[in-house]
Amino acid sequence: MVISLPEYLFIFLIGSALGSFLNVVIYRVPRNESIVMPGSHCPKCNRSIKPHENIPLFSYIILRGKCAGCGTSISIRYPVVEACMGLLASALLWKFGWRWELLFYCSMAATLLALSVIDLDVYRLPNKIVLVGSIFAVVITLLVLREHIFNMILGGLMGIGILGLMGLIGKLLFHKDTLGMGDVKLAGMIGLYLGPWLTAGMYIIAVFTGAVVGLTLIAVGGKKMGSKIPFGPYLALGSMVVLLWGKELWGWYLSLILH
Repeated sequence: MVISLPEYLFIFLIGSALGSFLNVVIYRVPRNESIVMPGSHCPKCNRSIKPHENIPLFSYIILRGKCAGCGTSISIRYPVVEACMGLLASALLWKFGWRWELLFYCSMAATLLALSVIDLDVYRLPNKIVLVGSIFAVVITLLVLREHIFNMILGGLMGIGILGLMGLIGKLLFHKDTLGMGDVKLAGMIGLYLGPWLTAGMYIIAVFTGAVVGLTLIAVGGKKMGSKIPFGPYLALGSMVVLLWGKELWGWYLSLILH
């Protein structure tokens, strides 16, 4: 199925609008604030943000990255999250077309994006968001993707089981918690979406990239040995990579070991 440029533009705009909502989730959930009330406002001067000031991406440019009321700088994170969600939605449209899988995996991508930013901010993966992502996976599967039910169950078990085992081994070796329960729960949620085979690939990419980045940060002095490093973003990265290019990566890997 050939996707036209206007279709990509449409899904990008929808994704960036979803990203605008994710910014609310990212800011409020770790603070135990409602994501519904009050409406969007400046955290500095408490001025309500008007609709024309809340257009994803464009408002940030028009306002030059500052609050229209008090002139306080708006974090660049806001348009970055909006753009990332727009790009993720576009990539998923490229991969799956206008099928139910697009809604299914967009819900996963949105959940992972929100959790990744929160994990980088506060080193936590809120249970509320993981639970909502898991509910989306189960409900959409039961309603429209019933052929995925068996894979969903196996993937969820594999997600929790492998990371739980890794955490147990790490604790036995280093006599301290090397992985948080939040990471284990997140891996279980991811498994519900990806199924067992893609979940296995996700782990390979997550552990590899996490190790490379962690060792690099230690080498350049950004982190000390034993410092806490959020693992959620690496699980999210591994998930999206295997979802979009998993078959190609497995084929490339098998071609290496069989020659």
